[in-house]
Amino acid sequence: MTYPYNAPSPYPQYGQYPMPPRYNGMAIASMVVSLVGMISCYGALIICPVGAILGHVAQNQIKKSPQQSLGGGMALTGILVGWIVFGIWLLLLTFVILAATGVLGPDLQRGFD
Repeated sequence: MTYPYNAPSPYPQYGQYPMPPRYNGMAIASMVVSLVGMISCYGALIICPVGAILGHVAQNQIKKSPQQSLGGGMALTGILVGWIVFGIWLLLLTFVILAATGVLGPDLQRGFD
């Protein structure tokens, strides 16, 4: 017994499984860059804002297609760590500059002489 070319198959056919959602690459990069900026010395002033901005971009991408991408928590981690570490380094750098110039008092300036 032979079947013609377009004959129905004797077995039922099933549909394809939907693609599982993937982690957003920018969310991963945001978290990694912000954490690297946290442990780097003065590079944090440059690296941490980059991680935070990547996190903002990743969150916008995730909001546009929530069924296709995951990683909202990683993006949020990158944003928070990036901006908090950047702010701490700015405060520390401002304190050191003010202490070195004598604006905060002569007692602190003696330590820099």
